[in-house]
Amino acid sequence: MKDYLTLDDVVLDNNRVLVRVDFNSPMDPNGSILDDVRIKSHLDTLQVLEDNRVVLMAHQSRAGKKDFTTLEAHAKLATKILRRELTYVDDIFGSHAREAIRALKPGEMLLLENTRFYSEESINRSPAEHAKTHMVKLLAPLFDIFVNDAFAVSHRSHCSVVGFTEVLPSVAGILMDREITALDKGLNGNEHPTVFALGGTKADDSIKVMQNILKRGGADKILLSGVVATVFIMAAGSNVGEANRTFVANQEYLEQVPIAKKLLGEYPDKIVLPIDVAVNKGGERVEVKINEMPSDLPIADIGLETTAEYSKILRNAKVAVLNGPTGIFEQEKFKFGTVELLKAAMSSCYSIAGGGHTVAAIDLLGLKSKFSHVSMGGGASITYLSGEPMPGIEALKSATERQKKH
Repeated sequence: MKDYLTLDDVVLDNNRVLVRVDFNSPMDPNGSILDDVRIKSHLDTLQVLEDNRVVLMAHQSRAGKKDFTTLEAHAKLATKILRRELTYVDDIFGSHAREAIRALKPGEMLLLENTRFYSEESINRSPAEHAKTHMVKLLAPLFDIFVNDAFAVSHRSHCSVVGFTEVLPSVAGILMDREITALDKGLNGNEHPTVFALGGTKADDSIKVMQNILKRGGADKILLSGVVATVFIMAAGSNVGEANRTFVANQEYLEQVPIAKKLLGEYPDKIVLPIDVAVNKGGERVEVKINEMPSDLPIADIGLETTAEYSKILRNAKVAVLNGPTGIFEQEKFKFGTVELLKAAMSSCYSIAGGGHTVAAIDLLGLKSKFSHVSMGGGASITYLSGEPMPGIEALKSATERQKKH
C-alpha cells in the first residue's frame, strides 16, 4: 500500500494542473541542450495530462554556473519530443505568467521560467514556510492539483518541490512513482538473492547506502569496485600502493576507512571485495592481484578474475542494483569491468541502474532498454537508497494524510 497518492487516484477532467518536472539538462556554451533524456523521462506523465490545462515548473542549473539560463531551449525541445506545443513564458509568478495561465484552454500546456531565478526557491525551508512565499501564494489559487514528477530534485526542500503540497491536492507523477517503486524493490530485499554493485568515485555516498541496506537486511551481496573498493581494501589491511592511498587522502576519504572496517567486521559474508585490479601503467592496462599492488600505479578498473566473479553473482540475482562504474569507463582500456557488469545485471530477473556515470555508460552502450529501471535520480537516488527522508516525497505523504482526513 502506497503512503502517497498517484495520478491513478484522481479524476482528471479539464483540470488546471501544476507539474514540477526535472528538465535540468547538460548544455553546450551556445545554449543548446546536449541530452534530452531528462525531458523524455516525463513523457508518460504529460501524455496522461494532455486533455487538461497544464503548467510546468522546472529549473536549469543553479546561480553562478555557466549553464544557469532560461528554459526557452527546453520548451522548444520538449515541443518536438511531445509533438505538441509547449509554450514558454519568461516569468515565474508575475502578472505576465498569471495571465498566460488563466488564458490556457483545455489541452494547452506552458512552461514557466527557471524556478531558480526566484531567490527564495532554493532556500532550505519547511513546506509550511515555503507555502507563505509569493510564488505559492500567487500561483496556487490558479490550480486544482499539484503533481510532483521530479524525483531527481525531491531530496531538496525547495519551494517548487514542497510549497504547493501544503495548499493544493498533491500527487506523484508517473516517473516519480516509478522511481520510488523500483528503488524500493532493491531496498526491501524481499527477493533473494538481491545484489548491489557499488562503484564510482563517491566512496562516502556508497558507504551510506551500504550502512542502510545492510542494517535493513536488504542485500544478500554487495560487490565493491571504484574508490569505495579501495577504501575497503585499505580497511581489510591490504596495501593499495602509495598512489591510491594518496588519492583516497586527497578525496578526504581516510575517515571512511574505520567505518569500512566496522562494516567488514559486522557483515563479512555480504561484502565482496576485488581479488584483482587493473592499474594504469602509462595508458596501458596491467592486471595485478590485490596483494601484489605496485606503489606508484593508480587503480583504473577491477581485474579479469573479479569481473568474472562479480558477473556470475549478478547473473544469478533476482534483483540487481548497480550504482557507479567499476573504473575509468570513458577510456577504452579501462571500461571492461563496467561493461561486463552492466551486461551481467541485464541477465538478472530485475535490474536497476542509477548514478550519473552509470547512466552515461548505459547510454554510451545503448543498453537502456535492457534494464528493468534506469534511475534518473542522481544524488536523489543515493539519498533514497541511504534511507534519508526525501523532503519532496515526505511532502506528498503529508498532503495525502490531509486529503484522507477531508
